[in-house]
Amino acid sequence: MPGIIFRYIFKNITIFFTGVLFVLVFVVFMGQFTKIFTYAMNYGADMLWVMHTMLYLLPDILVLSIPIAVQISILMVLTNMSQQGEVMALRAAGFSFFQIAKPLFVFALVLSFILIYFTAFLSPQGRYNVERAKDDIAGKISRVNIQPKTFLDIGDWDLFAENVDNKGKTIEQVHLSKKNDNSALSTKINAAKGKVSITSQAITLFLTKGQMQRLDGQDPRKIITAQFDNYKISIPVVQQTTEKRRLKSNELTTPQIIKALQDKNLSATNRADYQPEITFRLALSLSPLIFFLLSCPFSFVITKKAGRAGAMVASLAFIFVYFGLLYLGSSLGERFAYPAFAFSVPLLPVFIGLIAGIYLWRKKLSN
Repeated sequence: MPGIIFRYIFKNITIFFTGVLFVLVFVVFMGQFTKIFTYAMNYGADMLWVMHTMLYLLPDILVLSIPIAVQISILMVLTNMSQQGEVMALRAAGFSFFQIAKPLFVFALVLSFILIYFTAFLSPQGRYNVERAKDDIAGKISRVNIQPKTFLDIGDWDLFAENVDNKGKTIEQVHLSKKNDNSALSTKINAAKGKVSITSQAITLFLTKGQMQRLDGQDPRKIITAQFDNYKISIPVVQQTTEKRRLKSNELTTPQIIKALQDKNLSATNRADYQPEITFRLALSLSPLIFFLLSCPFSFVITKKAGRAGAMVASLAFIFVYFGLLYLGSSLGERFAYPAFAFSVPLLPVFIGLIAGIYLWRKKLSN
């Protein structure tokens, strides 16, 4: 009999969880798809590149969606069982509250182990692949989608135009600013009009009636200016760079972060970024278990008074508080980079949730 009840509740939570997770993943996926698709349109990438990039993002989307889906599913399952009288029937048959909640605990535990692997390896690898794919496509420009009054990153230059024709071939009131110019503090080109031409080798701008301004890198007081009637500038399609991009903490796997923190030559900026990341991932992975501890005893009470609407409001409240404390802890850990504090403060929602969960369980079991 206990085995049948276990499988019945486990099946229910699986069905609820799958449905909620699908909706959450779809919503987040579409939000990210819009950003990636816009980026692809700006740099001329095809749909295959877009789909590959979205697949890289999928682990990160799941990491954020799974804890929310667990929280909502647990409360909805217990609410449904209570309203149908199943909880009362099981209690009358001699089942304790913990026995009823045991399948939910096992379910949350399994998902926490899955999240530990995702947050430690799959999610950071996916983020790294996304950034690498964006860098690659930005360095291999096949088309420029110039919009009026919008800055566009083209290789080593930022382009801005007040007016653009419908085909994007003729631009007016053009402003070009060079980035990472080692030989000068600033290099700017302004022109009244210009035309855009794209070949397999370079993007070429034919500018008319303009001025070039260059600030000396050694002495900013020295300004070199030149007027021109016609000026042609070619930007290579493939941008070569020898400067290695600094990886963010969410692009490194957990073993890579641990190894980096052992390096005495690690910069203070990187150390402040890396220190809270490990426990941030741990707190995120433990969220299904914390939500279980909070939701089960809470749902046994609230379902009698508020029903499904109350369960949904409670789910949202738990989610907002937990994730709010999680990101607050991570931010404080980066700001105050003392090792003990930086490592422990992201676990703040875990400690608070654990204390609150134990209190609610004791209060429920004592009644």
